[in-house]
Amino acid sequence: MGGARSSSGLVTALATLLFLLPLSIWLRYSRRIVSAGGLYAFVEAAAGTLLARIQAALWILSYALYLVYTGPYIVYELLPAAFPGITPYQPALVVLLALLVATILMSTLTVTLLVVAVVALAQVVVTIALALASLARYGAPVGAFTGHGDFPAVASATAGVSLLYICASLPLFLGGEVGGGSRRVRDGLGWGFAAVAALVSLAAIPIAAAPSALLQTPVPGVALAGALAGQGFKTLVGIAAAVSALGLILAEFLALSRLLSVLTRRPPELLVRALAALLVVASLVVLIDPSRVYPLLLRPSLIALWLSQLMVVAVYPWFEARHGRLGLGDVGLAAGSSALMLYGLYSSAVNPLGT
Repeated sequence: MGGARSSSGLVTALATLLFLLPLSIWLRYSRRIVSAGGLYAFVEAAAGTLLARIQAALWILSYALYLVYTGPYIVYELLPAAFPGITPYQPALVVLLALLVATILMSTLTVTLLVVAVVALAQVVVTIALALASLARYGAPVGAFTGHGDFPAVASATAGVSLLYICASLPLFLGGEVGGGSRRVRDGLGWGFAAVAALVSLAAIPIAAAPSALLQTPVPGVALAGALAGQGFKTLVGIAAAVSALGLILAEFLALSRLLSVLTRRPPELLVRALAALLVVASLVVLIDPSRVYPLLLRPSLIALWLSQLMVVAVYPWFEARHGRLGLGDVGLAAGSSALMLYGLYSSAVNPLGT
């Protein structure tokens, strides 16, 4: 939240409302398109195959890089906050983490989704526990819902926090396998976003009164947990943070395999196995200098991400025009969403580690 931490409640509320712009576009696309192609299928329906393939290439590049650097990020950035003594074991942990992901992915889709569901449930429980402990200690200050006269800081923080919701687009790539079609996809995405937004808002409010020294540590949640309830809770939150990132890896693997299946016309199960094998090989390669992988790959990954997302929302008016329903509101949604993605692009180019 940068300089707007004292307005954490206001920033989070505004950020959630701001993200309703791209979310609304995804939901409107999903009225007619439910496909394993996800965002690619949206762009193809709006602007044709050529632009859709450019969008898909950028999206694939972004998440391929993410899958490579997230394992080292977990081992070298997240886990040391709770387990400072793991330094000698970090190279081995990078490989073991890749093998764990590969093992889960090479099982059945039901097993993979079950693992993701368990990870999500655990994350919800730990988030609520951390939020309640923070509220008990620091309360819900009224000042958290005011801007304190610093509009630029609040505006910048609002856009930055809003972009944290961007991976909500990942479930769209499972559209071709969801029973219930368009309505089930839209209901799942809408209710899922609402639940996550509620959790984020609950957890963010006490940040306004939390000590700055805790929030400026490499993994603030872990430091905050230790200050609130001791080493045991600190370890629990540290594990939860690492497992959460692992769950996102699994979700991205599923989305990536479905998109590649559409583009190559190969079975998604085959592509999952191929991607899992490549991840293990990549984990061995990054051992050359694993501590540099995250800062080296983060910037190009984020730039590709925001460019790919920008294309999805920017072409939305053409999608509505093709169906004879283009209105001023559609143009406004596209303009507002495009501005948000452009902010993400700017932030990633200027300061990726703060995005």
